[in-house]
Amino acid sequence: MRTARLALLSAVLTAGAGAHPHVEPPVSESKPERDALLVSKSLTLSEGLPNPAKEAAAFAREEKRRDVRPIADFRFYKPEIKPDAGKDQRLRRLLAEASHFAKWSHRRRGGFVPDWCVTWRAGKDEVHALVSFGCQEVIFVSPEQQLRYDLTASAFKNLHAELAPLRAKRPDR
Repeated sequence: MRTARLALLSAVLTAGAGAHPHVEPPVSESKPERDALLVSKSLTLSEGLPNPAKEAAAFAREEKRRDVRPIADFRFYKPEIKPDAGKDQRLRRLLAEASHFAKWSHRRRGGFVPDWCVTWRAGKDEVHALVSFGCQEVIFVSPEQQLRYDLTASAFKNLHAELAPLRAKRPDR
């Protein structure tokens, strides 16, 4: 009986361990990534593929394209987009400001699927901000960590206004 309980407990803990693979720290934990964004010499954008759960046929078709590459376990179109100087600065300010993020609320919206990846360099390392409009969330991905946050309403609105007009490859629903 004791062995059965331990096996059940182990199974539950193991299953739960993968349910939320991202760290959910305070926003201050992302300060090194956000500070690096302000001083990085490069900033590029990558458009995400359709949602594999909600647009399965389109995702399957698009995933086979030669101009698709993986970033942090998600798929994005190539080549990256280099935004104009004005958009570059607006995106940097939006993603660097701590008040634009809140601790991840664990809302269930069908799984995180990024619409955009914003990439910059922190020294020799690449840092990515994966932006999901459907979840209204961002995940900062660096070699050391993944940090998931909710976007505030104003940050969501402003990021959507900056990025949505750049959509060029992803098919309409």
